[in-house]
Amino acid sequence: MLDYLKSSLVIDSACILARKDGIPIFIRKKGDPDAGIIFIKIDLLNNNVVLLRRNLNYVIETNKTFIEYVNLFPNKIVNNFQVDQKLKSEIAIDPDCWIVEIEDKKGKNYFENI
Repeated sequence: MLDYLKSSLVIDSACILARKDGIPIFIRKKGDPDAGIIFIKIDLLNNNVVLLRRNLNYVIETNKTFIEYVNLFPNKIVNNFQVDQKLKSEIAIDPDCWIVEIEDKKGKNYFENI
């Protein structure tokens, strides 16, 4: 079994990286510190928003586990209202999830390399 970083440590690390670049990042909802699902809301500061979910995936053919970030609105332009509605439904399913918001017009995901 592989060891992965706890959700709280992943979020703390992303916050440090974003703040180092001068990018505002906020924890909107705290979840399970060990294994809560992480939703990343990236506000592009032009009324458009990207919503990502951090997934831990396993590929049976290669016997490898990897982390990926899934866009929950692929190939769509969405606004804050649409994203907030999606997050409300996700919280109803999993109240232990984390929600982190990044305000970056370039849309950088500070979680990618953690």
